[in-house]
Amino acid sequence: MRRIKLLLVGLGGMGKVHLCNIEHLDNVDVVAVVGKGETDKSVAKSHNLDFFDSIKDAILHYPEINYVDITTPSFLHKENIMEALEAGRDVLSEKPLALSVSDAKELFAKAREMGVSLNVAHVMRYTHEFNALKKLVEDKRYGRVMDASFTRLSEKPKWVQGSWLFDRKKSGLIPFDLHIHDLDMIISLFGKPRSMSSYCSRPDDSDIDLYYHMDYIYDGFVARAEAGWLESSIPFTATWRVIFENAVAIYDGKEVVVYPKDQGPIHLDTHYDTVVSTGINVPATGWYYEELKTIFSKLSEKSCTLIDEKEIIEELEILEKL
Repeated sequence: MRRIKLLLVGLGGMGKVHLCNIEHLDNVDVVAVVGKGETDKSVAKSHNLDFFDSIKDAILHYPEINYVDITTPSFLHKENIMEALEAGRDVLSEKPLALSVSDAKELFAKAREMGVSLNVAHVMRYTHEFNALKKLVEDKRYGRVMDASFTRLSEKPKWVQGSWLFDRKKSGLIPFDLHIHDLDMIISLFGKPRSMSSYCSRPDDSDIDLYYHMDYIYDGFVARAEAGWLESSIPFTATWRVIFENAVAIYDGKEVVVYPKDQGPIHLDTHYDTVVSTGINVPATGWYYEELKTIFSKLSEKSCTLIDEKEIIEELEILEKL
């Protein structure tokens, strides 16, 4: 089992989330960080980490680095990932892998050429709540799925550095930044939809859409999703409801409860032993710790791709249409 010697690239909101959670892991050493400007430099200093301006310089100084974690703004992912892959290092990238299907295919091709792994940090796949639902869908103990709905809403983000998040060319906006979480769950649970429809809306004084609704059509049911950065004080809200033939499973943002036919409610155990503050528009949670613990535990055993490339491409094909 190899020890992960990690280079963290990016110290914005998600970079700090990764750093704070990785510090709780036994098998990962953050060797150095790459960032931009005095703010990133001060964050690195507060964690007693060497700071570099480029991936190349960091790897030259610390050749023992065997894994690169990309948490930069979305529009920088392709450039940063490519630099790490060309240096022959395994890569984990925050979602989205890229802002286009063509860029994602190019990155996967480069990883194969270099003989290294390329993984995407789709956090919801590693949560206890999602895996409880996935088990219900797969074992069909309550019959087939008849309907599914997913909601992900928040106050319009204020934690982002600069305005890149609200530039479609740089972030992909709500589809690539927020809805991607629910789409990843939907495809992991049900596969690629047969067809889809969507609509979006914005306040009169906004130059970008702030609310999206999607219907993903499958044989025998529809998976609905809504996502929004709302001009309101609404707390971060991530919920889902799945109707089976003989039960309804609901996640209300706090717990997963199953309501079977002719039985009382069943409260599923989705407790997290380790909960870490995020510093972004998501309350303290065990999601990111569980994600990074699982990913790096598997990657310390062998270099491999944990999420099928085909599913990543299918997700991006859908997001490009929204």
